[in-house]
Amino acid sequence: MDVGRLAAQTCRSIIEAAVVAALMALTGCGGAFGVGNTTNPGSTPNINAQTSFRVVGQIGTPFSATVSDARSSWVIRGVIPLSIVIVNDSPPDRIAVTKLSNDSSLLSLQIIQGLNVKLLASTVENFGLAVGGINGNLPALAPAANPDIRFFVRGPAVNIFDALIEDRSQGSVLQSRAPAVILFDSPSSERIDGIFTEVNFFGPFDIDLIVNGNTVRQARGGNHATLKFP
Repeated sequence: MDVGRLAAQTCRSIIEAAVVAALMALTGCGGAFGVGNTTNPGSTPNINAQTSFRVVGQIGTPFSATVSDARSSWVIRGVIPLSIVIVNDSPPDRIAVTKLSNDSSLLSLQIIQGLNVKLLASTVENFGLAVGGINGNLPALAPAANPDIRFFVRGPAVNIFDALIEDRSQGSVLQSRAPAVILFDSPSSERIDGIFTEVNFFGPFDIDLIVNGNTVRQARGGNHATLKFP
């Protein structure tokens, strides 16, 4: 018997069961607005798989990323590793990541749609650049997002979490890995909610809801959080 393989299969089964339970909990609660909300955003129709990006390589390497779909664009500064997810995106999607270090550290870019890695690009050059796109060609960057809605999730790099991001007419369930920036493109209402649940419980996470550059809501510690604005 391959003990290592059996352990890996058991661990995977536990994680998959946790994912299913978390998604059922998010759906069953009627969303952050509650069951009594007449628009019932927790039960909105399914949408296409969201596009996400993962910047990996030499841990701690600083970078600047410009992300754009057909409607909006964002500039994100961070360090490796970082996940970037666009909720309610309007394809095609494009990302350009520039190292902010004058050294040969590795920076790799992954573009992920659903559970599939669609593109890999890497650089080890000083102030190197990694570029990728998906779902067609984007002829030019879109205007800066307005409003600019971001959820910033911090926690151990092995932390996987589920999230329900919604306004009054749509809700998107996603799964990502901390640390992560979730961009909500063109919400249909001023009301924005996010429900976050850890899947593997490797440590507490902190979450900021940032609107037009201002941190308007925060959650600190724990493995479950709900942020509502306004």
